[in-house]
Amino acid sequence: MKFSLSLAAAGALVATGCASDARPNDLCEVPPPRQAGGALPIGQAWSGTIVPFGSAVNSDGRLVAAYYDAERYLTLATYDPEAERLCHKRLASRFAGWDAHNALTVAIDDAGIVHIAGNMHASPLVYARGPLDDLDAVRLQPMLGRNEASATYPQFMHDDHGNLLFLYRDGMSGNGSWLLNAWNGGKWQRIGELFADRDTKGPVNAYPTAFVKDGPERFHVAVVWRRTPDVATNFSLTYASTRDFRQWDVGGRRVNGPLSPETMEMVDAPGVQHGLVNNALLQISRSGEPVLLYTKFVDGQKSGVVAATRMNGAWREQTIVVGKTAVQVSGGGSMPGLPVFRFGETRSNGDMHVSAVIARDQTELLLDPDTLTAKPWRPDVGPNASRARAKLMPDVTLKIPKGMDKATVRKVQVRQNGLDGPIEGELRWFAQGVNQDRPHACTEQAPVACKPPASPLLWVPAPD
Repeated sequence: MKFSLSLAAAGALVATGCASDARPNDLCEVPPPRQAGGALPIGQAWSGTIVPFGSAVNSDGRLVAAYYDAERYLTLATYDPEAERLCHKRLASRFAGWDAHNALTVAIDDAGIVHIAGNMHASPLVYARGPLDDLDAVRLQPMLGRNEASATYPQFMHDDHGNLLFLYRDGMSGNGSWLLNAWNGGKWQRIGELFADRDTKGPVNAYPTAFVKDGPERFHVAVVWRRTPDVATNFSLTYASTRDFRQWDVGGRRVNGPLSPETMEMVDAPGVQHGLVNNALLQISRSGEPVLLYTKFVDGQKSGVVAATRMNGAWREQTIVVGKTAVQVSGGGSMPGLPVFRFGETRSNGDMHVSAVIARDQTELLLDPDTLTAKPWRPDVGPNASRARAKLMPDVTLKIPKGMDKATVRKVQVRQNGLDGPIEGELRWFAQGVNQDRPHACTEQAPVACKPPASPLLWVPAPD
Protein backbone atom coordinates (compact mmCIF):
# COMPACT_ATOMS: atom_id res chain seq x y z
CA MET A 1 0.00 0.00 0.00
CA LYS A 2 1.28 3.44 -0.86
CA PHE A 3 0.40 6.62 0.95
CA SER A 4 1.20 10.08 -0.30
CA LEU A 5 3.07 10.77 2.91
CA SER A 6 6.83 10.53 2.71
CA LEU A 7 8.35 8.21 5.30
CA ALA A 8 11.65 9.94 4.81
CA ALA A 9 10.32 13.39 5.66
CA ALA A 10 11.26 14.79 9.07
CA GLY A 11 12.03 11.58 10.34
CA ALA A 12 10.80 8.68 10.36
CA LEU A 13 8.59 5.76 10.81
CA VAL A 14 7.58 5.20 14.41
CA ALA A 15 5.61 2.44 16.02
CA THR A 16 2.30 1.59 14.44
CA GLY A 17 -1.26 1.94 15.16
CA CYS A 18 0.27 2.94 17.25
CA ALA A 19 1.34 -0.26 18.98
CA SER A 20 4.75 -1.89 19.00
CA ASP A 21 3.90 -4.88 16.78
CA ALA A 22 3.78 -2.82 13.58
CA ARG A 23 2.52 -4.35 10.37
CA PRO A 24 3.14 -2.97 6.85
CA ASN A 25 -0.34 -1.48 6.56
CA ASP A 26 -0.27 0.19 9.99
CA LEU A 27 2.01 3.21 9.76
CA CYS A 28 2.66 6.12 12.06
CA GLU A 29 4.87 9.01 11.09
CA VAL A 30 5.52 12.68 11.43
CA PRO A 31 2.84 14.32 9.26
CA PRO A 32 3.68 16.30 6.12
CA PRO A 33 3.77 20.10 6.26
CA ARG A 34 0.47 21.91 6.53
CA GLN A 35 -0.89 23.67 3.48
CA ALA A 36 -2.37 27.14 3.20
CA GLY A 37 -5.18 27.70 5.67
CA GLY A 38 -3.73 25.12 8.06
CA ALA A 39 -4.93 22.12 6.01
CA LEU A 40 -3.14 18.87 6.84
CA PRO A 41 -2.95 16.06 4.23
CA ILE A 42 -3.87 12.85 6.06
CA GLY A 43 -4.09 10.37 3.18
CA GLN A 44 -5.07 9.62 -0.41
CA ALA A 45 -8.77 8.91 -1.07
CA TRP A 46 -10.57 7.13 -3.88
CA SER A 47 -12.46 9.70 -5.95
CA GLY A 48 -14.66 7.60 -8.22
CA THR A 49 -17.99 8.72 -6.78
CA ILE A 50 -19.42 10.72 -3.90
CA VAL A 51 -19.34 8.55 -0.78
CA PRO A 52 -19.55 10.30 2.61
CA PHE A 53 -16.55 9.66 4.87
CA GLY A 54 -16.75 9.36 8.66
CA SER A 55 -14.80 11.36 11.22
CA ALA A 56 -14.63 12.42 14.84
CA VAL A 57 -12.44 14.36 17.27
CA ASN A 58 -12.06 13.44 20.93
CA SER A 59 -12.00 15.93 23.79
CA ASP A 60 -8.19 16.18 23.52
CA GLY A 61 -8.34 17.19 19.86
CA ARG A 62 -7.27 13.85 18.42
CA LEU A 63 -8.77 13.19 14.99
CA VAL A 64 -9.95 9.90 13.51
CA ALA A 65 -11.16 9.64 9.91
CA ALA A 66 -12.59 6.64 8.05
CA TYR A 67 -12.25 6.75 4.26
CA TYR A 68 -11.61 4.63 1.18
CA ASP A 69 -7.96 4.82 0.19
CA ALA A 70 -6.63 4.99 -3.36
CA GLU A 71 -7.11 1.22 -3.69
CA ARG A 72 -10.62 1.40 -2.18
CA TYR A 73 -9.76 -0.23 1.17
CA LEU A 74 -11.57 1.02 4.25
CA THR A 75 -8.78 2.90 5.99
CA LEU A 76 -8.50 4.71 9.31
CA ALA A 77 -6.30 7.73 9.87
CA THR A 78 -5.63 9.27 13.28
CA TYR A 79 -3.83 12.51 13.98
CA ASP A 80 -2.54 13.49 17.42
CA PRO A 81 -1.78 17.23 17.34
CA GLU A 82 0.08 17.19 20.63
CA ALA A 83 2.49 14.42 19.61
CA GLU A 84 2.47 15.52 15.94
CA ARG A 85 1.82 11.94 14.89
CA LEU A 86 -0.22 10.66 11.96
CA CYS A 87 -1.20 6.97 11.89
CA HIS A 88 -2.99 4.77 9.37
CA LYS A 89 -4.61 1.36 9.41
CA ARG A 90 -6.28 -0.58 6.61
CA LEU A 91 -9.21 -2.76 7.59
CA ALA A 92 -10.00 -5.95 5.68
CA SER A 93 -12.98 -4.39 3.89
CA ARG A 94 -12.77 -3.15 0.32
CA PHE A 95 -15.22 -0.94 -1.55
CA ALA A 96 -16.00 -3.15 -4.54
CA GLY A 97 -18.04 -0.89 -6.76
CA TRP A 98 -19.33 2.62 -7.38
CA ASP A 99 -22.24 2.61 -4.95
CA ALA A 100 -22.74 5.99 -3.28
CA HIS A 101 -24.82 4.30 -0.55
CA ASN A 102 -21.66 2.83 1.00
CA ALA A 103 -21.17 5.73 3.42
CA LEU A 104 -18.81 5.54 6.40
CA THR A 105 -19.66 6.73 9.91
CA VAL A 106 -17.59 7.14 13.07
CA ALA A 107 -18.34 7.71 16.76
CA ILE A 108 -16.17 7.94 19.89
CA ASP A 109 -17.78 6.77 23.13
CA ASP A 110 -17.14 8.09 26.64
CA ALA A 111 -14.44 5.46 27.25
CA GLY A 112 -12.40 6.57 24.25
CA ILE A 113 -13.43 3.59 22.10
CA VAL A 114 -13.84 4.43 18.42
CA HIS A 115 -16.69 2.74 16.53
CA ILE A 116 -16.72 2.55 12.71
CA ALA A 117 -19.42 1.26 10.36
CA GLY A 118 -20.03 1.42 6.63
CA ASN A 119 -19.16 -0.05 3.21
CA MET A 120 -22.49 -1.79 2.88
CA HIS A 121 -25.66 -1.57 0.82
CA ALA A 122 -28.05 -4.46 1.41
CA SER A 123 -24.94 -6.47 2.28
CA PRO A 124 -23.30 -7.89 5.44
CA LEU A 125 -22.73 -5.41 8.25
CA VAL A 126 -19.21 -3.95 8.33
CA TYR A 127 -18.39 -2.80 11.87
CA ALA A 128 -15.13 -2.29 13.78
CA ARG A 129 -14.15 -0.88 17.15
CA GLY A 130 -11.12 -0.39 19.35
CA PRO A 131 -9.19 2.20 21.37
CA LEU A 132 -8.60 5.49 19.60
CA ASP A 133 -5.02 5.59 20.89
CA ASP A 134 -4.19 2.08 19.57
CA LEU A 135 -5.28 1.50 15.98
CA ASP A 136 -3.66 -1.93 15.99
CA ALA A 137 -6.38 -3.04 18.42
CA VAL A 138 -9.25 -1.86 16.17
CA ARG A 139 -10.90 -4.98 14.78
CA LEU A 140 -13.71 -5.83 12.38
CA GLN A 141 -16.35 -7.85 14.25
CA PRO A 142 -20.07 -8.61 14.39
CA MET A 143 -22.23 -6.25 16.40
CA LEU A 144 -24.89 -8.69 17.63
CA GLY A 145 -24.51 -11.41 14.99
CA ARG A 146 -28.15 -11.42 13.93
CA ASN A 147 -30.09 -9.38 11.37
CA GLU A 148 -26.71 -8.31 9.95
CA ALA A 149 -26.71 -10.01 6.52
CA SER A 150 -28.39 -7.18 4.58
CA ALA A 151 -27.46 -3.87 6.22
CA THR A 152 -27.65 -0.30 4.87
CA TYR A 153 -27.60 3.29 6.19
CA PRO A 154 -25.53 2.90 9.40
CA GLN A 155 -26.05 5.76 11.86
CA PHE A 156 -24.59 6.32 15.31
CA MET A 157 -26.49 8.62 17.65
CA HIS A 158 -26.96 9.42 21.37
CA ASP A 159 -30.01 8.83 23.54
CA ASP A 160 -31.18 11.44 26.06
CA HIS A 161 -28.61 10.17 28.59
CA GLY A 162 -25.70 10.40 26.14
CA ASN A 163 -25.49 6.63 25.59
CA LEU A 164 -24.32 5.46 22.16
CA LEU A 165 -26.96 4.02 19.81
CA PHE A 166 -26.69 2.43 16.36
CA LEU A 167 -29.48 2.53 13.78
CA TYR A 168 -29.54 0.70 10.45
CA ARG A 169 -31.84 -0.83 7.87
CA ASP A 170 -32.14 -4.61 7.67
CA GLY A 171 -33.39 -5.67 4.25
CA MET A 172 -33.60 -3.84 0.97
CA SER A 173 -35.23 -0.88 -0.74
CA GLY A 174 -39.01 -1.40 -0.72
CA ASN A 175 -38.80 -4.26 1.78
CA GLY A 176 -36.74 -3.50 4.88
CA SER A 177 -37.08 -2.81 8.59
CA TRP A 178 -35.03 -0.45 10.78
CA LEU A 179 -33.31 -1.78 13.91
CA LEU A 180 -31.78 0.07 16.88
CA ASN A 181 -28.95 -1.19 19.11
CA ALA A 182 -27.56 0.34 22.32
CA TRP A 183 -23.94 0.22 23.58
CA ASN A 184 -24.20 -0.83 27.23
CA GLY A 185 -21.55 -2.26 29.53
CA GLY A 186 -19.04 -2.80 26.74
CA LYS A 187 -21.40 -4.69 24.44
CA TRP A 188 -24.25 -4.03 22.05
CA GLN A 189 -27.86 -4.85 22.95
CA ARG A 190 -30.96 -4.74 20.76
CA ILE A 191 -33.52 -2.07 21.67
CA GLY A 192 -35.93 -3.15 18.97
CA GLU A 193 -37.41 -2.57 15.55
CA LEU A 194 -38.32 1.09 14.93
CA PHE A 195 -39.88 1.04 11.45
CA ALA A 196 -41.68 -1.97 10.01
CA ASP A 197 -41.13 -3.63 6.64
CA ARG A 198 -44.85 -4.07 5.89
CA ASP A 199 -48.10 -2.12 5.97
CA THR A 200 -51.63 -3.33 5.28
CA LYS A 201 -50.93 -3.39 1.51
CA GLY A 202 -47.67 -5.35 1.57
CA PRO A 203 -43.90 -4.78 1.81
CA VAL A 204 -42.61 -1.24 2.45
CA ASN A 205 -39.40 0.50 3.37
CA ALA A 206 -38.98 3.57 5.60
CA TYR A 207 -36.61 6.42 4.78
CA PRO A 208 -36.38 8.35 8.06
CA THR A 209 -34.91 11.80 8.51
CA ALA A 210 -32.19 12.22 11.08
CA PHE A 211 -33.66 12.16 14.58
CA VAL A 212 -33.84 15.69 16.02
CA LYS A 213 -33.89 16.23 19.78
CA ASP A 214 -35.78 19.11 21.37
CA GLY A 215 -35.40 20.70 24.82
CA PRO A 216 -37.67 18.32 26.76
CA GLU A 217 -35.56 15.33 25.65
CA ARG A 218 -37.97 14.19 22.98
CA PHE A 219 -36.74 12.84 19.63
CA HIS A 220 -38.60 13.79 16.46
CA VAL A 221 -38.52 11.97 13.13
CA ALA A 222 -40.28 12.11 9.75
CA VAL A 223 -40.43 9.18 7.34
CA VAL A 224 -40.87 8.86 3.58
CA TRP A 225 -42.32 5.43 2.73
CA ARG A 226 -41.59 3.37 -0.42
CA ARG A 227 -43.10 0.22 -1.92
CA THR A 228 -40.41 -1.07 -4.32
CA PRO A 229 -36.75 -0.32 -5.18
CA ASP A 230 -38.02 2.29 -7.68
CA VAL A 231 -37.92 5.81 -6.19
CA ALA A 232 -41.15 6.54 -8.10
CA THR A 233 -42.99 4.33 -5.59
CA ASN A 234 -42.40 6.68 -2.66
CA PHE A 235 -45.96 7.35 -1.55
CA SER A 236 -46.30 9.18 1.78
CA LEU A 237 -44.60 11.34 4.43
CA THR A 238 -45.32 10.68 8.12
CA TYR A 239 -44.17 11.93 11.54
CA ALA A 240 -43.83 10.76 15.17
CA SER A 241 -41.82 11.53 18.31
CA THR A 242 -40.45 9.45 21.18
CA ARG A 243 -38.50 9.60 24.43
CA ASP A 244 -37.25 6.02 24.58
CA PHE A 245 -37.55 4.59 21.01
CA ARG A 246 -39.97 1.96 22.30
CA GLN A 247 -43.17 3.97 22.69
CA TRP A 248 -44.13 6.77 20.34
CA ASP A 249 -46.27 9.88 20.58
CA VAL A 250 -48.55 9.93 17.54
CA GLY A 251 -51.01 12.81 17.63
CA GLY A 252 -51.30 12.61 21.40
CA ARG A 253 -51.70 8.81 21.43
CA ARG A 254 -49.14 6.34 22.79
CA VAL A 255 -48.16 3.81 20.12
CA ASN A 256 -45.83 0.83 20.43
CA GLY A 257 -43.28 0.21 17.71
CA PRO A 258 -42.48 -0.80 15.10
CA LEU A 259 -44.10 2.09 13.29
CA SER A 260 -45.79 1.77 9.90
CA PRO A 261 -47.43 4.31 7.57
CA GLU A 262 -50.81 3.70 9.25
CA THR A 263 -49.54 4.17 12.82
CA MET A 264 -47.74 7.50 12.31
CA GLU A 265 -49.15 11.02 11.83
CA MET A 266 -49.81 11.54 8.14
CA VAL A 267 -48.13 14.73 6.89
CA ASP A 268 -48.70 14.27 3.14
CA ALA A 269 -49.81 11.36 0.97
CA PRO A 270 -49.23 12.28 -2.69
CA GLY A 271 -49.09 8.60 -3.72
CA VAL A 272 -46.74 6.86 -6.13
CA GLN A 273 -45.50 8.56 -9.31
CA HIS A 274 -45.93 12.02 -7.77
CA GLY A 275 -42.28 13.06 -7.44
CA LEU A 276 -41.92 12.43 -3.70
CA VAL A 277 -38.21 11.94 -2.98
CA ASN A 278 -36.80 10.22 0.10
CA ASN A 279 -34.70 13.21 1.15
CA ALA A 280 -37.00 14.96 3.63
CA LEU A 281 -35.45 17.15 6.35
CA LEU A 282 -36.73 18.00 9.84
CA GLN A 283 -35.99 20.87 12.21
CA ILE A 284 -37.65 22.13 15.39
CA SER A 285 -38.87 25.73 15.35
CA ARG A 286 -38.41 28.24 18.16
CA SER A 287 -42.03 27.55 19.13
CA GLY A 288 -41.22 23.84 19.54
CA GLU A 289 -43.05 22.53 16.48
CA PRO A 290 -41.55 20.18 13.89
CA VAL A 291 -40.85 21.81 10.51
CA LEU A 292 -40.36 19.60 7.44
CA LEU A 293 -38.92 20.20 4.00
CA TYR A 294 -39.56 17.74 1.17
CA THR A 295 -39.99 17.62 -2.59
CA LYS A 296 -42.83 16.41 -4.82
CA PHE A 297 -44.63 17.44 -8.00
CA VAL A 298 -46.60 20.67 -7.58
CA ASP A 299 -48.42 23.21 -9.77
CA GLY A 300 -49.15 21.02 -12.75
CA GLN A 301 -46.42 18.40 -12.42
CA LYS A 302 -43.46 20.67 -11.76
CA SER A 303 -40.85 19.73 -9.18
CA GLY A 304 -41.20 21.78 -6.03
CA VAL A 305 -39.97 22.12 -2.48
CA VAL A 306 -42.68 22.00 0.17
CA ALA A 307 -42.60 23.08 3.83
CA ALA A 308 -44.94 21.56 6.42
CA THR A 309 -45.65 22.11 10.12
CA ARG A 310 -48.43 21.55 12.65
CA MET A 311 -50.88 24.39 13.15
CA ASN A 312 -53.59 24.03 15.80
CA GLY A 313 -52.92 20.30 16.00
CA ALA A 314 -53.18 19.62 12.25
CA TRP A 315 -50.50 19.38 9.58
CA ARG A 316 -50.35 22.18 7.03
CA GLU A 317 -48.15 22.38 3.94
CA GLN A 318 -47.01 25.19 1.69
CA THR A 319 -45.03 25.07 -1.57
CA ILE A 320 -42.11 27.46 -1.17
CA VAL A 321 -40.13 26.76 -4.38
CA VAL A 322 -41.50 25.78 -7.80
CA GLY A 323 -39.13 24.55 -10.48
CA LYS A 324 -39.43 25.34 -14.16
CA THR A 325 -40.06 21.70 -15.07
CA ALA A 326 -40.51 18.24 -13.59
CA VAL A 327 -37.27 16.49 -12.68
CA GLN A 328 -37.51 12.77 -13.42
CA VAL A 329 -38.07 10.81 -10.20
CA SER A 330 -37.90 7.15 -11.19
CA GLY A 331 -35.46 4.28 -11.19
CA GLY A 332 -32.99 2.94 -8.66
CA GLY A 333 -29.56 3.70 -7.29
CA SER A 334 -28.09 7.05 -6.27
CA MET A 335 -29.69 9.41 -8.76
CA PRO A 336 -28.07 12.59 -10.06
CA GLY A 337 -30.05 15.75 -10.63
CA LEU A 338 -32.78 15.34 -8.02
CA PRO A 339 -33.95 18.49 -6.20
CA VAL A 340 -31.82 19.26 -3.14
CA PHE A 341 -32.41 21.62 -0.25
CA ARG A 342 -31.15 22.38 3.23
CA PHE A 343 -31.85 24.36 6.36
CA GLY A 344 -29.36 27.13 7.13
CA GLU A 345 -29.19 29.36 10.17
CA THR A 346 -32.16 30.13 12.40
CA ARG A 347 -32.35 33.84 13.08
CA SER A 348 -33.08 35.53 16.38
CA ASN A 349 -36.72 36.06 15.36
CA GLY A 350 -37.10 32.34 14.52
CA ASP A 351 -36.99 32.65 10.72
CA MET A 352 -35.14 29.80 9.00
CA HIS A 353 -32.78 30.15 6.04
CA VAL A 354 -33.71 27.60 3.35
CA SER A 355 -31.54 26.93 0.29
CA ALA A 356 -32.89 24.85 -2.64
CA VAL A 357 -31.66 23.77 -6.07
CA ILE A 358 -34.02 22.41 -8.74
CA ALA A 359 -32.56 21.65 -12.18
CA ARG A 360 -29.53 23.86 -11.39
CA ASP A 361 -31.71 26.85 -10.40
CA GLN A 362 -30.84 27.95 -6.87
CA THR A 363 -33.25 29.70 -4.52
CA GLU A 364 -32.46 31.26 -1.13
CA LEU A 365 -35.40 31.97 1.19
CA LEU A 366 -36.26 33.02 4.71
CA LEU A 367 -39.05 30.80 6.02
CA ASP A 368 -41.35 31.77 8.89
CA PRO A 369 -41.84 28.28 10.38
CA ASP A 370 -45.04 29.21 12.21
CA THR A 371 -46.93 30.56 9.17
CA LEU A 372 -44.94 28.86 6.36
CA THR A 373 -44.59 32.17 4.56
CA ALA A 374 -41.33 32.70 2.71
CA LYS A 375 -39.48 35.75 1.45
CA PRO A 376 -36.15 36.25 -0.34
CA TRP A 377 -33.13 35.66 1.87
CA ARG A 378 -30.70 38.45 2.61
CA PRO A 379 -27.51 38.20 4.72
CA ASP A 380 -28.13 38.82 8.42
CA VAL A 381 -26.21 42.02 9.24
CA GLY A 382 -26.29 44.83 11.76
CA PRO A 383 -26.44 44.94 15.56
CA ASN A 384 -29.31 42.41 15.71
CA ALA A 385 -27.59 39.83 13.52
CA SER A 386 -27.66 36.24 14.72
CA ARG A 387 -24.79 35.36 17.04
CA ALA A 388 -25.09 31.66 16.31
CA ARG A 389 -23.07 31.74 13.12
CA ALA A 390 -20.77 28.83 12.39
CA LYS A 391 -17.07 29.53 12.40
CA LEU A 392 -15.86 30.57 8.97
CA MET A 393 -13.59 27.84 7.68
CA PRO A 394 -10.26 28.74 6.07
CA ASP A 395 -10.12 29.14 2.31
CA VAL A 396 -8.40 25.91 1.25
CA THR A 397 -8.05 25.08 -2.44
CA LEU A 398 -8.14 21.56 -3.85
CA LYS A 399 -7.25 21.37 -7.53
CA ILE A 400 -9.43 18.89 -9.41
CA PRO A 401 -7.52 17.10 -12.20
CA LYS A 402 -8.78 17.40 -15.76
CA GLY A 403 -10.65 14.55 -17.39
CA MET A 404 -12.94 13.58 -14.51
CA ASP A 405 -16.75 13.36 -14.74
CA LYS A 406 -18.65 16.08 -12.83
CA ALA A 407 -16.10 16.13 -10.04
CA THR A 408 -16.54 18.56 -7.14
CA VAL A 409 -14.83 19.28 -3.85
CA ARG A 410 -16.52 17.43 -0.99
CA LYS A 411 -16.73 18.85 2.54
CA VAL A 412 -17.76 16.91 5.65
CA GLN A 413 -18.02 18.49 9.09
CA VAL A 414 -15.87 16.94 11.82
CA ARG A 415 -17.53 17.02 15.25
CA GLN A 416 -16.30 16.24 18.71
CA ASN A 417 -17.37 12.60 19.42
CA GLY A 418 -18.45 12.35 15.75
CA LEU A 419 -22.13 12.95 16.48
CA ASP A 420 -23.44 15.99 18.32
CA GLY A 421 -20.39 17.72 19.78
CA PRO A 422 -19.00 21.07 18.65
CA ILE A 423 -17.81 21.40 15.05
CA GLU A 424 -14.01 21.17 15.10
CA GLY A 425 -13.26 21.39 11.37
CA GLU A 426 -13.82 19.67 8.04
CA LEU A 427 -12.55 16.86 5.86
CA ARG A 428 -12.10 17.87 2.23
CA TRP A 429 -11.42 15.87 -0.92
CA PHE A 430 -12.63 15.78 -4.51
CA ALA A 431 -14.84 13.12 -6.08
CA GLN A 432 -16.99 12.51 -9.14
CA GLY A 433 -20.77 12.88 -8.99
CA VAL A 434 -23.23 10.03 -8.45
CA ASN A 435 -24.09 7.86 -11.45
CA GLN A 436 -26.94 5.63 -10.19
CA ASP A 437 -24.26 3.49 -8.50
CA ARG A 438 -22.82 2.46 -11.88
CA PRO A 439 -19.22 2.90 -13.07
CA HIS A 440 -18.34 6.17 -14.77
CA ALA A 441 -17.34 5.61 -18.39
CA CYS A 442 -14.18 7.03 -19.87
CA THR A 443 -15.18 9.33 -22.73
CA GLU A 444 -13.52 11.89 -24.93
CA GLN A 445 -14.81 14.60 -22.59
CA ALA A 446 -13.86 12.67 -19.43
CA PRO A 447 -10.93 10.40 -20.34
CA VAL A 448 -10.03 9.43 -16.74
CA ALA A 449 -13.57 9.00 -15.37
CA CYS A 450 -13.37 5.19 -15.36
CA LYS A 451 -10.06 5.22 -13.48
CA PRO A 452 -9.92 8.54 -11.64
CA PRO A 453 -6.82 9.76 -9.84
CA ALA A 454 -6.79 9.62 -6.05
CA SER A 455 -7.61 12.79 -4.15
CA PRO A 456 -5.64 14.25 -1.27
CA LEU A 457 -7.74 13.94 1.90
CA LEU A 458 -7.33 17.11 3.94
CA TRP A 459 -8.06 17.76 7.60
CA VAL A 460 -8.99 21.45 7.95
CA PRO A 461 -9.26 22.48 11.63
CA ALA A 462 -11.77 25.16 12.56
CA PRO A 463 -10.22 28.48 13.57
CA ASP A 464 -9.86 29.13 17.29
